[in-house]
Amino acid sequence: MSFSTRPLKRAIPQPLAPFAQAVYHALYRSYLPVAFWFADRLAASRSDVPIPPANLRFRVTEQISAANFLRIGEGCSLHIAQEMDQLGVDISGARRVLDFGCGCGRTIRWFLKPGVSTEFHGADVDRDAIAWCQINLPAGHFIVNSADPPLPYPAGHFDIVYCFSVFTHLDEAMQDAWLAELHRILTPGGILLLTVHGDTASQALPAEDRELLRARGFVHRRSPKLRGLMPDWYQTTWHSEEYIVKRLSARFTDIRYHVIADGMQDIVVARKTVPPSNL
Repeated sequence: MSFSTRPLKRAIPQPLAPFAQAVYHALYRSYLPVAFWFADRLAASRSDVPIPPANLRFRVTEQISAANFLRIGEGCSLHIAQEMDQLGVDISGARRVLDFGCGCGRTIRWFLKPGVSTEFHGADVDRDAIAWCQINLPAGHFIVNSADPPLPYPAGHFDIVYCFSVFTHLDEAMQDAWLAELHRILTPGGILLLTVHGDTASQALPAEDRELLRARGFVHRRSPKLRGLMPDWYQTTWHSEEYIVKRLSARFTDIRYHVIADGMQDIVVARKTVPPSNL
């Protein structure tokens, strides 16, 4: 997710902006439970597949629409499969795959097909989302993880780890800690796929933050809009291509940055380095 109140800032005098924003955000948070209720009634009457409650969908996409939840999730799964194909990897032929930050199963549900022998795992800090997945997506293996490492998996447990819209919300210390942990649980030669906010998303930043992104390659900002709806550490982050590639290169090799032309997030793929003894 990315948050912007720039139109609001332009519409009101600058001295009143903080007060107006606080009122707007409070009204927005008050409106959401009502919107969730109506959305759940609509989804229950129209869907022939399990759909998570609107509040769980919102935590993943900041959208209420069940149709968009399914469409975006399927699109994410297709992007992952395409990236694996380009590396000569069949994701359905892997031993184990982890959806890190799986939420309420937006992406992983599209891989849980009959006849696939791959173990698909999902991990998330959202207990309600994981509980929903455990009941409604029984072909997967789901656990609740803490905000900080470690994960309850042995070293080298996964062939592939993918994480959509995770590093777009972590500060610098948290992302470094999680990159180290994901490296640990990947098998040598295993693949990490993550997303970062691309150029399209960065256009929503104020001019000073766009300049900081150009100069430093990393911007992390708090959003008062969702205070109380998301954990305090879960904010919004932007990376430059140079920054994330350099960060990954400390532990990974064969790093590929792919711009998604019509998307807010770009995809970065990397392999865990194979020790010389395993070559």
